[in-house]
Amino acid sequence: MMERTLPRDHEVVIDLGDAARDVTDVEVVWTRPRSDTEEAALTTRWHFAPGTAPARIPAHVRLPDGEWEVDVGLQRDATRETTHWPRRVNLEGTPWWKRDNLKEAPVILHVHAPEQRSSIEVGARR
Repeated sequence: MMERTLPRDHEVVIDLGDAARDVTDVEVVWTRPRSDTEEAALTTRWHFAPGTAPARIPAHVRLPDGEWEVDVGLQRDATRETTHWPRRVNLEGTPWWKRDNLKEAPVILHVHAPEQRSSIEVGARR
């Protein structure tokens, strides 16, 4: 189906929560699972002065619908190490005949404190 292979806009929110106060750099890398290449389809970076990162970072990604591997990397002010939160997400599309009638909810990537490293979740679509 041609529609599923064409890129389209998706709303994504990186939810840093309380971790935001220490974050100076955020990098989000999108790759296709089971792809012949490990090259990223899209990489987005944000840089913040210490103490200025917002708790929620809204973003728009232009990617085809379907399954994606997402790696959120955070660098904190106190250390120069990057902590990664890999996760598989599904960017679902709304059928073309419904797009004018539906407001799609964003995909939410929750990034928590270091002790909760493995708990990225994808927000439910409404």
